[in-house]
Amino acid sequence: MRAGLNRGQSSSVTAAGRIWERVAPTLVWLAAFAYVVVLSAEAISAQRAFVTGFDTALYDQYLWLIANGHDAFSTIVSKPMLADHFQPGLVLLTPLYWLGAGVPTLLVVQSAALAATGPALYALARASGARPGLAAVPALLWIACPFVARLNLWEFRPTAFVSVLLVLSVLGAVQRRYWLLGATAVVALSLKEDTALVYLALGIVLALRGERRLGGLVAAASVVWLAVASLVVEAGGDSSEAFARRFAGDRGDSMREALVWIVRHPLETASDIAHDSVVYLVALVVATGGLALLAPLWLLLALPTAAHNALSAYEPQHLLSYHYHQLTMTALFIAAALGVHRLQSAGRSLQVAAGAGVSLAAILAVAAGGWAHAHWTEDIRLPREPTRRALAAIPADASVAATPHLLPQLSQRVEIYTLPEPFLPLENGSPLTRAEFAERARAVDYVAFREDDLPVEYGGTPASVLAMLAREGFVSIVRAGRVTVFARGREP
Repeated sequence: MRAGLNRGQSSSVTAAGRIWERVAPTLVWLAAFAYVVVLSAEAISAQRAFVTGFDTALYDQYLWLIANGHDAFSTIVSKPMLADHFQPGLVLLTPLYWLGAGVPTLLVVQSAALAATGPALYALARASGARPGLAAVPALLWIACPFVARLNLWEFRPTAFVSVLLVLSVLGAVQRRYWLLGATAVVALSLKEDTALVYLALGIVLALRGERRLGGLVAAASVVWLAVASLVVEAGGDSSEAFARRFAGDRGDSMREALVWIVRHPLETASDIAHDSVVYLVALVVATGGLALLAPLWLLLALPTAAHNALSAYEPQHLLSYHYHQLTMTALFIAAALGVHRLQSAGRSLQVAAGAGVSLAAILAVAAGGWAHAHWTEDIRLPREPTRRALAAIPADASVAATPHLLPQLSQRVEIYTLPEPFLPLENGSPLTRAEFAERARAVDYVAFREDDLPVEYGGTPASVLAMLAREGFVSIVRAGRVTVFARGREP
């Protein structure tokens, strides 16, 4: 009777396994669709509650300017588009703005891009030899990952598309579909200059796998792209120097000085990395269920961005609250997708360890879900209708300055500045001179001011901004809670 029971249990497990193998691909697509619906709704709700801020407004203004035939010079950062980051691929979204798109549309397409990474990971795992049931695991973990959701809900950035493009590039390389590798690589590289670092690592990995000609070509093209992108950014302003100073912190005034300091102080550098970054890197590996460790060579894809973040003195680059970890996380999930097939022939102990890792990733997704989806926005949200009515006092074509979380509500205009600019220039690498800033300041007629909402580059206080506005001749015309709208009452 005991033997019959064991056979029944074995048959039941096998039947359950067969069902899972059949439903797994459908489940991945359903989860991706649910992600798009839920995260789009949540992101739009947050935007209507004035949670989105600087970056969302920046790209909304760029696209609105291009679609309406204006120069692609964003007054939000006081730079031309290619002088901030090298992102010519942003223009691919212009047709949406011909149809009247705005921030909500950007948030939806961002959700779709991040969701599509799940099915792409599934395809990559299948291409590496994983059965459908195993291939679905890294895909579902990506969709459930709280750090992916946080990327989605914090701001819109064109780099959101890089994750799915990078996965498809690796898929093209693995399957030797070179057209897929080339097409997705070009688009991904056009969305931000530091994406080239990951493709450089991809070239190295391909070369180490024995595909030296392909790997050398990918690596060389990435280096050339990065060099050209850097030259274009430098030609339009001082953004590179501003980013380098931010990276260096108190270690110097340039990237070179920071690297020299790091070499001369290896123990202190190691201590900083251990204190600031290791726990977050471990969390990203845990988010993959530990499956990334099954493809150790492919972990090299994560090395460039992980090292850049860990060595930076800029605190947000260490935290999972921001977007700086996106490429590192994507690379780890690629390794997970390429390594998961090894569980099919693995011993019992490795399978049990993998099961425990996946369970831990699921626990992490649930435990960090509240943080990623809601709790962090509570202090940022504003009442929708009173704030909207206050901002409606600003004419649609007026030149305006606004604090960061009010920018996305006003960004579709030629001149909108990040307060305290243009009155007080920020050290962010703008090519404008102080005289040009002063001339622009005289043209500003309205200011939208929110308490406790000033750019990080500004070292002053809200009181100092209010005092400056008074000197410039602005008077309050509408107040709604923490938001005040000012209009120029007289010439300064």
